[in-house]
Amino acid sequence: MGLLSLTSVTDSSISLSWIALAGTDTGNSLITSYNIYWDNGSGTLNLPLMDNLVTSYTISGLTGGTTYNFYIRAANIYGYGSFSPSLSVLASSRPEKINIASVTIGSSATFVTVTWA
Repeated sequence: MGLLSLTSVTDSSISLSWIALAGTDTGNSLITSYNIYWDNGSGTLNLPLMDNLVTSYTISGLTGGTTYNFYIRAANIYGYGSFSPSLSVLASSRPEKINIASVTIGSSATFVTVTWA
C-alpha cells in the first residue's frame, strides 16, 4: 500500500492522499475501494471516514490541537487487505498575521517602541 501523505492541515481539517495500488500489490484483482480509519490518540479505531475508489480525502470537523492517526487499506472482490502504517497529524494552523498598530521613535532616537494588538 502506498503510504499516506499529508496534503494540507488546518485546525479543523486534514487532507490526505495516497498512491493507488498496482500490479501484484492489488492481490491480482482490481481494487474496488480504499478505506480510511482514524483515531484521536485513544488507540481505538473509529468507523471509516470513507469507502471509495479515490486516492485523496479531506477530513473536516476536527478539534484543533488534537493529534489524529490515520490508517488506510484497500479492498478487492476478496475483501480488505492490511492497514497501512499510521500517519499522525496535529490539527493546527499557523498563527494569524500580527497587525502593527504603531511605531514610535524614542525621544533620544536610541530606541523604537512597537505596539500591536
